[in-house]
Amino acid sequence: MFKKFIYTVLWALGILLVFFGLLLTWIHQDIRNGREAAKEDSKPVVYPIRQSEFKLYTDWDTFYPRFAKDIENAKEYVYIHFFSIGSGKASRQYFDLLKRKAKEGVQVYYSVDRAGSLKGNRQWFKELEKAGVHVTYSNEPHFPHIWYTIQHRNHRRIAILDGKVAYTGGMNVGEKYTKSSWHDYQLRMTGEGIQDFEKQFCHDWKHNTGQSPPIHTARAGSGTTSHYLKSYSSGYEVVDDLIEAFDAAEEDIIIATPYFIPDNERFMDSLKAAKKRGVEITIMWPKHSDGLMLTQAAYPFVKEALKNGMKVYQYEKGIFHGKLVMIDRKYPIIGTVNIDSRSFRLNDEMTLFMDESPFSDIMMKQVEKDLDDSSRITLDYFEKLSTKDKILMKIAKYAHYYL
Repeated sequence: MFKKFIYTVLWALGILLVFFGLLLTWIHQDIRNGREAAKEDSKPVVYPIRQSEFKLYTDWDTFYPRFAKDIENAKEYVYIHFFSIGSGKASRQYFDLLKRKAKEGVQVYYSVDRAGSLKGNRQWFKELEKAGVHVTYSNEPHFPHIWYTIQHRNHRRIAILDGKVAYTGGMNVGEKYTKSSWHDYQLRMTGEGIQDFEKQFCHDWKHNTGQSPPIHTARAGSGTTSHYLKSYSSGYEVVDDLIEAFDAAEEDIIIATPYFIPDNERFMDSLKAAKKRGVEITIMWPKHSDGLMLTQAAYPFVKEALKNGMKVYQYEKGIFHGKLVMIDRKYPIIGTVNIDSRSFRLNDEMTLFMDESPFSDIMMKQVEKDLDDSSRITLDYFEKLSTKDKILMKIAKYAHYYL
């Protein structure tokens, strides 16, 4: 009787293993096939060179009051797409502000990524629509590539207020961003570049709903920073553009990223080649991550960087979430792109490529401060890893594509 029971249990476990094996195979293949199917419609959009002014925010306490005031001052329209929305007091205050503006007669269009909004309160979205706010979700899952469309996310951040002010960067709205431990790179822009943010927002809205919000004529002035915006669909050309920037570097490359998981051989080869020709390479990523196994997933790539003479720092004052590549301390590349598989292969992203300007100095001063708040790590770091970290690193090695 006992042998029969054991046989039944083993048989059931075998069936479950086969089932999960087939499911994982289907998911992985569906994502690959979906990405290939999307390739035809995934050509990045490169906007013209513009002149704008930029201001950098690194925490909620300085960013949100300015952002809320700009929304409050809007008289005609508010267009916002954030990747995610959380719950809590911060989100409630934000939604109350959007509802109030809509009731005042301001055209409010609010978009959020479907997957990124799972933690949001669904009742809040209903209240927004009832108050007159136009609401849509980006990238609804659909067949035939259901798993790919679940994974395919609009990771952009865009806010346009009356065509006079715009925002982008790493920030979303939610309680976790209000914590003093959260450190980010968020940009406030005034100037010519705002019109391109608006065009991209309207393009995304039309892609999701079939109809575009009104596109207004350019109304902002010029600025001192020359730049252009590039938007990516499904991560196409992100790696190509970063490699082009690495190949052009003459003195140094600084990469500041929440996740250092560059699962792309060409990306790492380009950094190694830059190092061989004498370019100093510095990588900064956080000691503590906001996601499961993301720190451990970075370990193999960090180890490879160290073995090839690159400097690596771990930010220690909290969760670092900024997205920046700085070339020769003069040319910032800043936006929503992470150094990970999602940004390289799955997400819709956007990045500003900037020329040398006074803002370059502002960014460098911030990076230097953040490096001061970091600890430099060497190869012996990996000899001191806990058993838990070693196990998670091995698991993450096979799962980081989906993290």
